[in-house]
Amino acid sequence: MTKNYLQYIFLFFFSGISLSQVETINFNGYNGAGSSLSVTASSATVNDLITITFEDTDIINNFYTQFQNSVFMYCGLDTPAGSFQFVPGTFADLTWQPEFSLSSTDTDNNAAPNSYAIDINPSIFFTDAPDGTLVYGINLLFQNQFGGGGNNQSLDLYIDLVDATINRGVLSTDNFESTDVRATYNDGELRVTGLVGQASIEVFNILGKRVFQINNVTIENDFSKEISLRPKSMYVLRIRSGRLSKTLKLIAL
Repeated sequence: MTKNYLQYIFLFFFSGISLSQVETINFNGYNGAGSSLSVTASSATVNDLITITFEDTDIINNFYTQFQNSVFMYCGLDTPAGSFQFVPGTFADLTWQPEFSLSSTDTDNNAAPNSYAIDINPSIFFTDAPDGTLVYGINLLFQNQFGGGGNNQSLDLYIDLVDATINRGVLSTDNFESTDVRATYNDGELRVTGLVGQASIEVFNILGKRVFQINNVTIENDFSKEISLRPKSMYVLRIRSGRLSKTLKLIAL
């Protein structure tokens, strides 16, 4: 969406201030065709928390959602470089893809339509897109647990956002001089390697809410801590040490 826009002040949950308004993007009445293939946001930019809803009216043909309590969103950013930019992972890997849960008002996954929803902040989710990247919108499609192909996936969809550059606010950081800093999460254990010194570690979910924090911990190349994260979900981890800071994508396995 190419248009002039006001400068939006983006306040993250982890700053202690909740967003005053969340725009809902509705893909209603999907049946493999129709006007819901593209939805235009009225105010939301890439830096805003948005609610995305998806309604499948034909739950067997075109896109199979019968008996499915959730669907997954394969997605990328629409930028001057083209569509589906900065995709966080492969099409076949569902672990990184935002999982849309059956809406609370939809109590029967065997009766059409099936409706799904999620809250997401694109600027936090697309961690590989650097600050200053101009974003026009989000390219996406949905797939079920069977991994896409045929009627296991929808057609390509599009969210036309208000044009804006990525600005992560307090998550805007300079990288560590060392490129060897790594973070993993397996079986309830967070592990950070490749750093020597005193540091602070924070973990945020894709909504921008801080779910873990530890300050002034001494790391001697290897640090581990048992924390509780939702399996098969994506998080953002920020490490700060002195003036240096690094933001990493973290997949909870």
